[in-house]
Amino acid sequence: MNVSSTQRKFVLFIISTLRFVVGLVLAALALAFLALFGLQYTHASTIIDAPPILHLQHFMEPILRQLARWSGQQWPTVGTVSFLPLGSAIAALILRSLFDWPFGRLDQSVRVAFRPHRLHQSLGREGNSSPNAAALELSAESERSREDLVKRYRQIEQALKSTKQKRCTLLSIDVVGSTQMKIGERPTAIAATFQAYEEMVREMFDAYGVWKQTWTPDGVMACFLDRDLAVSAAKQCLIFLKKFNEHDNHLRTPFQVRAGLNEGDVVIFEDSALEKVADRVVDVARHMQKHANVDALWLSAEVFQALSDPSGFAPVDAEVDGYRVYEWRPETLAVPADRP
Repeated sequence: MNVSSTQRKFVLFIISTLRFVVGLVLAALALAFLALFGLQYTHASTIIDAPPILHLQHFMEPILRQLARWSGQQWPTVGTVSFLPLGSAIAALILRSLFDWPFGRLDQSVRVAFRPHRLHQSLGREGNSSPNAAALELSAESERSREDLVKRYRQIEQALKSTKQKRCTLLSIDVVGSTQMKIGERPTAIAATFQAYEEMVREMFDAYGVWKQTWTPDGVMACFLDRDLAVSAAKQCLIFLKKFNEHDNHLRTPFQVRAGLNEGDVVIFEDSALEKVADRVVDVARHMQKHANVDALWLSAEVFQALSDPSGFAPVDAEVDGYRVYEWRPETLAVPADRP
């Protein structure tokens, strides 16, 4: 499904806003219930008669009375402590967690299902008129393959939500010699070109369901919850780099990148910032990228053996952090002969 960037951002904004509002309301209810539970232990008039406390009781008392009727308890109580507010606070927090999960899943589903409009245009702009276009079409998954990947991605994500560790695939991409590229160039040309490069990479990541990403001025570390989606995103970035240099690069030096990928169990949560995650899995991905050949993707033999489609990869006479290395380059794509 193809939608404009504005429409896609609007849908994601609505989901994010609803998720925030529901979470905020349930968290506020939990705090209010806890406050009423604690007020049972104090008889100080300066606290009980304070305006904020009176407003809180005026708003929450009807709710607690209704909950008491439903549960067969009594509220308010006289001379005894009721655990109804405490139980209600715990229930509100549980509801908050239950509501957060479908919102998170919906957010990821939208990111994967709504392919960015610009990416769709780039894939279809030239049709079958050139070998480059044929190579791009050959490299893109069929809709059926894509649906299978998305379905597997959702199943894996759902299974991992309940654990502290997630099986993550980390992809690191960095521009080669970015400092030298900027020497003698106009600031406007530098800003426009690097912004266009970042937009291209972000759209590739979004198209393949990226979960988290963090950027430096010239590089990116991205986290995917499915290795095949991560590998596909890396391949597409390398494939589209030639097209980017032809149409969007306003500098004299063509863009070249190195890409490294690694997979493993990482302690990471929904609200974790990727740049704050310190884990060997992340370090190995960075080292793969650092040692990779120009315009190539490097990954370990273990990740290579787990790929659904390992075609195009070749072993490299190198070792990174104790791992044997396999490499993929855009040149490995078979370009069919022109049709008569």
